[in-house]
Amino acid sequence: MDTMTLIEQYRAIVNDGGLTFSPILPAPVSGFMVSIAGSERTIPVGSFNPETLSQYVAEYAPRVANQRLFYGAWVDGGLVYLDLSMNIKDRAEAEAMGRLESQLAIYDVSNAEVISL
Repeated sequence: MDTMTLIEQYRAIVNDGGLTFSPILPAPVSGFMVSIAGSERTIPVGSFNPETLSQYVAEYAPRVANQRLFYGAWVDGGLVYLDLSMNIKDRAEAEAMGRLESQLAIYDVSNAEVISL
């Protein structure tokens, strides 16, 4: 379970380059993160603020709670990417799910590494 405040989450995304969090689940320490198609949002870093994060979190709160998903956020190329993701322990299953969800990559939590699909 995430105990960070919204401001702390915002700062971690901007200052540390990303964050995976959930209001009901502990942050994953292993497995593979697979984004859920249709939940993606891209925001220029200069327009990203605690309010935009709060709006995204509120919009997807029921889905995150009901489906036991995670919020994902990372910064790349001047953009902040927000999405919903699931943690899958098996790499082959995660790759298959990533393809089903039309994703370009999955994230290996243990090795902090992006795996292109």
